[in-house]
Amino acid sequence: MAEQKKSNYAVKILLSMFIICTSFVSMYGTQFKLFRTPKTGNVVTLTSRAKIVQVVRTRGVKSYAIWRNGKVFVIVNRIKFTHSNGVIGVLSPGRYVLRAVGGSVTIVLNTVFKPFNVTLWGRQNKLVKPLWDGNLVVLTAPERIARSSYNGTKGMGIFINTQPHRALLYFLSPHNIQNPGPKVIGGVGGKTLIGQTLPAGVYRIVPGRGRADGIVQGNVILTIR
Repeated sequence: MAEQKKSNYAVKILLSMFIICTSFVSMYGTQFKLFRTPKTGNVVTLTSRAKIVQVVRTRGVKSYAIWRNGKVFVIVNRIKFTHSNGVIGVLSPGRYVLRAVGGSVTIVLNTVFKPFNVTLWGRQNKLVKPLWDGNLVVLTAPERIARSSYNGTKGMGIFINTQPHRALLYFLSPHNIQNPGPKVIGGVGGKTLIGQTLPAGVYRIVPGRGRADGIVQGNVILTIR
């Protein structure tokens, strides 16, 4: 009888350990690292969407590019990197390769994630390089703009990678002398970017500078689900 109790206890311990290990794998076993060094790199094949958790760069990196299914998908090219520029968002299923110029880059991905907020931002200035700075946001599905801000006197454009020279949405400032706003060109129109929908794609913001503006910045916040 005592031996049977010991046996049952041992079975319970083993089951508990199995459940803990299974939970650990389900939580952390979906993480991938896409990397590129001056000498080597890897290929990551995603069968489901994956959140960009972190981008790690060595000093000296001038640019990096994410290739998807044999084609350039995202290019991040900065004269001066800061901690908040680069690429964020979610990657869709596909075969990914990373290229880097001037150093090493690692992108940490995870296929398990909850809805999260991202800020798409851009900054424009007259004198200090880079004249434009900002980040890139990757969307795999249409998302609505929850909040927006712009502190200049002209307006700001939101550009998608498939139309790099024409703004998908353009917000006209109420202080714009030639064409007073607030007004949105593109999308559903109206007076605000809030509630406008961005389709799947890679996005950047370019805020415009009026004559009296120094450094101007524009932001939009979206929730990726």
